[in-house]
Amino acid sequence: MKKILILTRFRGEYEPRRLAEEAVKLGYQVDKVNYEHVRIGVSKLGKPIVDLGTGNKLDEYDLIIPRAATKRGGESMLGVKSVVLEYVEQTRTQELKNSRTRDSNSERKSVKVINGESFKFFPLMGKLEQGLLMAEAGLPVIPFVSFRGQRGWKRYLEILGKRKGEFVPVMVKARFGSHGKNVKMAETLTRLNKLALKNSEGDVLIQPVLRVRRWYRVLVLNGQILGMMKHRQKDKFQVISQQEELSKIKPKFTKEQIADLERLSLAAVKVVKADFAGLDVAWDEETKQWRIFEVNRTAQFKWFEKAFPEVNVAGKMVR
Repeated sequence: MKKILILTRFRGEYEPRRLAEEAVKLGYQVDKVNYEHVRIGVSKLGKPIVDLGTGNKLDEYDLIIPRAATKRGGESMLGVKSVVLEYVEQTRTQELKNSRTRDSNSERKSVKVINGESFKFFPLMGKLEQGLLMAEAGLPVIPFVSFRGQRGWKRYLEILGKRKGEFVPVMVKARFGSHGKNVKMAETLTRLNKLALKNSEGDVLIQPVLRVRRWYRVLVLNGQILGMMKHRQKDKFQVISQQEELSKIKPKFTKEQIADLERLSLAAVKVVKADFAGLDVAWDEETKQWRIFEVNRTAQFKWFEKAFPEVNVAGKMVR
């Protein structure tokens, strides 16, 4: 019987439940394990211990699906996630060595980890890391600057003060996933200086406010696009003086533009070496091009499945 392990912070969340539901339909054994319940250690014999509390060892699973190891306002379990995935990788490497000494006809199953390679190369993937990787690959992203603390703010404001021309409104947000929370807009330099005083500690990421009316959430799995959900940019992410103008825009895209959106989405997922991801890609009304806002390797798909019931995301992931 095929065995599947789902690692998560929220066992009752929609995605883990749906993944387990589809796996059971296929006759698979499913274990949902909270990162907080994984016991890690070293035995008296000097051997690593990774106890899932399921009665199964990691290398006994056919498929491992690691969901997000962090949650807003909670302690990060990223360390546990990294240890588990590294243990799987080391086990896989050892099995490969052992296979060379066994009969060439004998085979040992290999544990598949969704996004395993991506998490190995990029354990932590914030907006800064994504932006740099995409830019290096020649993909269109939002221009940004990131820094930390009072010294960073001082230097940034000094540079702005030397620039000529009108102030370009910016968004000030946390470096890592904000889910739209604590995102502040500065339409004037005076407002930006006030935000600098309130956000003098911690990492910040600053981006120009783009003229966006339409953006898409694109789901990609194993190099194929499962589908796209269109969204309208919220007014709170737009400059007040532009809201009326943008509200009159009725976005219509050509087949070539949609094909370009798909091409960029697949290219972005390839850059971060992911098997599965949800991307936010927006149409910039100023430059008339797509821009990649975000790549989420543990994307939720609840609303996607509800909007497109004919697309069984969970079922495709566990097959």
